[in-house]
Amino acid sequence: MLAMNKIEMMSEAIDETLDKDEVEKEIEKLTNQLSSAPKGRIASKNATPLVNVKSEPTTNVDDLEKRLASLQ
Repeated sequence: MLAMNKIEMMSEAIDETLDKDEVEKEIEKLTNQLSSAPKGRIASKNATPLVNVKSEPTTNVDDLEKRLASLQ
C-alpha cells in the first residue's frame, strides 16, 4: 500500500513537471510571436498623417497578450 502511494505521488509530481514545461514552452512561443509582431501602422509614402485617430491593435496581438498574461 505504501509503495502504491509513493508511485502515485511520483506520477503526480512527474505530471506537474511536464505541465510546467509545457507552460514554459507556450510562454516562450508567445513571447517570440509578440516580439515579432508589428509595432505600428505601415503607411504609404503618399498618405497624409492621421490626426486624432485611435487605431485598435490587431486581435491576434491582443489574443497573444491575453494568453501570455493568463500563463504567468
